[in-house]
Parts: sequence; structure tokens; C-alpha cells
Amino acid sequence: MFNPMSLEGKKVLVTGASSGIGRACAIYASKLGAKVVLVGRNVDALEETRAAMEMPSEHVIVAGDLADHSFASSIPSAYGPFDGFVHSAGICVPMPVGVVGERQLLETMRVNYFAFMGLMSAFSSRKNANEGFSAVAISSVSSSTGWAGGSVYAASKGALESAVRSLAVELAPKKFRVNAVCPSSIKTHLSDSMARCSGDDAQKAFERSHPFGFGSPEQVASVVAFLLSDASSYMTGSSVAVDGGYTALSGGK
Repeated sequence: MFNPMSLEGKKVLVTGASSGIGRACAIYASKLGAKVVLVGRNVDALEETRAAMEMPSEHVIVAGDLADHSFASSIPSAYGPFDGFVHSAGICVPMPVGVVGERQLLETMRVNYFAFMGLMSAFSSRKNANEGFSAVAISSVSSSTGWAGGSVYAASKGALESAVRSLAVELAPKKFRVNAVCPSSIKTHLSDSMARCSGDDAQKAFERSHPFGFGSPEQVASVVAFLLSDASSYMTGSSVAVDGGYTALSGGK
């Protein structure tokens, strides 16, 4: 049967695979035939992800802190070569600008942006990535829409998307592709904790700003899988909104 989204025979690295969108991406990729290297800090949570995947014994767990540049940049050479990469690891801590300092900025940027760049630097070597390599950065609609307390997080995602566009051009001669997926509110443990902070009324109002309501991690994972697959072979440098119509309604990009 013809399946243009097959990932059979491909090896994919997924960061942030211990929960949420990263976990969904790892599971989805395994169902399409990929062998997945799962990266996160919590070994038990990574084991839960692996147990939910197709052929669990085919997949590898690598536990560590992506804020550690040497750890992040060593993964491609240690476990590659790879055919795909999903950077889903991320920090989102709402904070008013009055309390933002260098520590808060660096904590977010190290995981959301610096780790992605360190990994992409390692992947730029042909020994770590096969021809047709596809990288997908999990960004956010926050890169183009504002919300109170979101300046640090939004800036990290804006940096991520800017890098995606430049990397797509730089790596095109190697036949490597680089794209971003930009979710809005997706039902995860992180979004649930943010909802508790904002209150029920504010959360219901925000949900009404999404014509299709809030999404699921699996709905994001399906788009990521498309970008990893040969079905998207003519796409690079794109930022794809997966937001239930949120940016269309709000007038964003």
C-alpha cells in the first residue's frame, strides 16, 4: 500500500520525549516505522513513552539535561547517523518583565534555542545525518502573537523560527530540510498548570479564541510526522501553524 508518510528505515531523534508533544511525536514516528532516540531528563517518564511505542525494544533512551551544551551536541555522533530530528524540549514559565533577569533569560534560551542550535551544528556534519535529513523545531504561535508574561518564552521561539529560515538556506546544498511547527494551546500537563494560574474564566475565554478549540499533542505530532517524511520533500524554511484557527482569528501570521 502506498504510504508517502512512511518513516520505515529512518532513525529520528526526539528531544522532550518524556511528555506532551515530544512524547506524541515519538509514539507517532514509531507507528510510521521509525527507530527513535528519545531524549529527556526523566528516565522513568522516557520509559513510559517507550512502552507506548510500536516495537519498544527498537528505541533508545538517552537521559540528560539539554541545557548542558556538551551533552546536547554529543548526541548526533554518539547515536547517529540520523534521518530526522524533532526539537520538542522547551521551557515555558510565564513571568512579568519586572522580574526577568539574566538567569531567567538564559534558563529558557539554553533549552528552547541554544540546544537546538548545538544539535543542528552537530547535524551539519554528513557523518551525523543522512541525505534527505529533516529537522523540525517545535515553535509556538507566541513567536507572532503576544500575551502578558510571555516575553521570555516568545523571544526564544522567535529566535528559533528565525534560525530555521536561515538554516534551511544554509543546509539546502546538502539536501537537508529545516522547518518549524507552531502550535497554539495544546492540552498537556504544561497547559493545565498554566490554566490553573490564569483561572477558569480566562482559560474559557482563551479557548473561544480558537475556532476548533484546544488541540491535542497527537494533532501536532501528525504534522511533525508529515514534515519528517518524504511527503514534504519540497518544504524547507517553513513555519506551519497548528493552532485550530487561532492566528487566523487573531490576525496573526
